[in-house]
Amino acid sequence: MNKIFLPVGTILFASLTIGCVSTPSGPSVASLGAGSDTAYLNASRGRADAQVTEGQVEQYKRQQAIVSSEMELEQKKRDNTIRNTQGILQHIQTIRSFLPY
Repeated sequence: MNKIFLPVGTILFASLTIGCVSTPSGPSVASLGAGSDTAYLNASRGRADAQVTEGQVEQYKRQQAIVSSEMELEQKKRDNTIRNTQGILQHIQTIRSFLPY
């Protein structure tokens, strides 16, 4: 029984070690720091596979417009909440002004 597990264990250990040591293709962990997007874009500029289609450009514009309108709506919600809270506090102050103490 041990004769079977020893070679299998050795092969498994060796393949895991090789897998951890080998360098994967593509960007490395070291290139994921600040400015890596710019460096990647500069390195891939002009390549045929780096070019975007008109459809992708339009989709990007639509997504940016959606995000912008969502941010505007969130700001309006915050402003309304602040105004409502200020109104409630003013009502409380008015009520407190009528209380004798």
